[in-house]
Amino acid sequence: MTTAHEDAGDALGPGARRGVAHRIRRLGGRDPHEAHRVATPLELLFDLTFAAAFGVAGNQMAHLLELGHQAQAVGAFAFAMMAIVWAWINFTWFASAFDTDDWLFRVTTMVQMAGVLVLALGLPALFRSVDEGGVIATASWSRATS
Repeated sequence: MTTAHEDAGDALGPGARRGVAHRIRRLGGRDPHEAHRVATPLELLFDLTFAAAFGVAGNQMAHLLELGHQAQAVGAFAFAMMAIVWAWINFTWFASAFDTDDWLFRVTTMVQMAGVLVLALGLPALFRSVDEGGVIATASWSRATS
């Protein structure tokens, strides 16, 4: 009888077991009765990138509120929160549902973190565009067609 770990090695082909210390593993569900699981350093860094994005969105909203542009501030903040939370929930759900901690999962997590930082860097332009009326596509489209 083989273990799940050995089966995963077989799925990768012959020779996958030789000398490879950390290889790709099959997706397996996380044990729901696992006690005292703590966050890994990569998970904490992952969450920190989202905290930075939330901070940038909040800062940009505060700036627009200071200028007296309440509607634009709320609209842009809602749009930014939708984008940030959508990315966070989807990837966090996957990481919580499956017990995958191989090198491929770690690399994709780092790619996701880079994407969130790029999103955070683009938030000032988003808020500026909403404040100037550039994101309101229906108004721009109706002016172009008339």
